[in-house]
Amino acid sequence: MNKPAVNEVLNKYIVGNIDGQGFTVSAEETELCKIAYKYRTDKCEKIKHPFTHFYFDLLQSQKRSIKKLLEIGIGLKKPGSHSDNRTGASLYMWNDFLPNTQIFGADIDPLTMFRDGRIKTFLCDQANTDGLKKLMRDTGSNLDIVIDDASHDPSLQISTCQTLMPLLKKDVVYIIEDVLDQGIEKRLRDFDTTVISLRASNGKRYPDDKLLVVRRQDVW
Repeated sequence: MNKPAVNEVLNKYIVGNIDGQGFTVSAEETELCKIAYKYRTDKCEKIKHPFTHFYFDLLQSQKRSIKKLLEIGIGLKKPGSHSDNRTGASLYMWNDFLPNTQIFGADIDPLTMFRDGRIKTFLCDQANTDGLKKLMRDTGSNLDIVIDDASHDPSLQISTCQTLMPLLKKDVVYIIEDVLDQGIEKRLRDFDTTVISLRASNGKRYPDDKLLVVRRQDVW
């Protein structure tokens, strides 16, 4: 990904995190916020987390050049939920927002597996190192974006990142969602890490409204 563009976005969210209270996102919805709500993924503040504002800023200028994205953690459709909601809600969100991107999903649950157009999913247990390495063989290691939205277990967030990052291309942007324990940043000190702390436009904030952006030190 484009280094100056990524750094500019990260700096915006770091500077805007006033007094450590989190960057307050705009009340104005982005295109990505609207798509996220359409599919009922909890990445938008109307459902739960205000992540889509950050992702929009990060990816908008490069949305047509991103070739491959992997999200670990797919999720099942919840019974009785909105008709637009479906298994792989965030994968469909990415599919709509990134018109030229191959979208990969990975999950431990066989019931989440499907294939639809540019979306392809793989069975993978993030606690299994060999399984993660096989996932890289299946998707190819030339991924532009990797998102960990799986177990949310800090130990697994750390081990998954430590396993995958050395296998990925140098300019990959790796994002860990729903970070409850910021201590994972210290455990990943071999990489360039940035905590993005967010707050909804109405001031509401969940304890895990944080993302950890991980990059290779020798590139960024």
